[in-house]
Amino acid sequence: MSHLKHATLLTALTFITALLGAAQERKPEVVVEYNRFDDRTLVRLRPMEIARSPQYLLTFAASFGNLGRTPQVNDDASLHFISFASSWQYETDRSLILLIDGERLPLRTAFYENEVRSNRAVESMSVQLSYKTLTQIANGKEVVGRLGRTEFELSKPVLEGLRELARRMKSP
Repeated sequence: MSHLKHATLLTALTFITALLGAAQERKPEVVVEYNRFDDRTLVRLRPMEIARSPQYLLTFAASFGNLGRTPQVNDDASLHFISFASSWQYETDRSLILLIDGERLPLRTAFYENEVRSNRAVESMSVQLSYKTLTQIANGKEVVGRLGRTEFELSKPVLEGLRELARRMKSP
């Protein structure tokens, strides 16, 4: 299973758990998890809310991983978006565009999964990017985006979490 798929599945499970608790914005938390059966280490920013309505919740997370027990210097990361709604939101349009301090950074959502959980449509979307692109996003003063038809802004806590994740990518 690729890093992107593996990270998306782990993030989706964490997301669902977080929804049952409280998905309100909180301090960013970067966690390191080792899977002894796959001999893989995953470093991830736990999902944080970026858009909400009465029938809809969109969270954002990020991760990187490697073989072995300890995090290693890495140049590939993944951004993860998880939607929890009353109906499918991204079945036909998963285009992702970010504006970083006003400059357009188009990204393609490379991986998509959907399932029904507790009578809700859960959609997971991920895109892989380089360390350079991750740091460009993390160091932005204002980062706004559009995923499909949903517009959002990455808050200061989300950007702080991305900066922490990027720091761990280069200094394990």
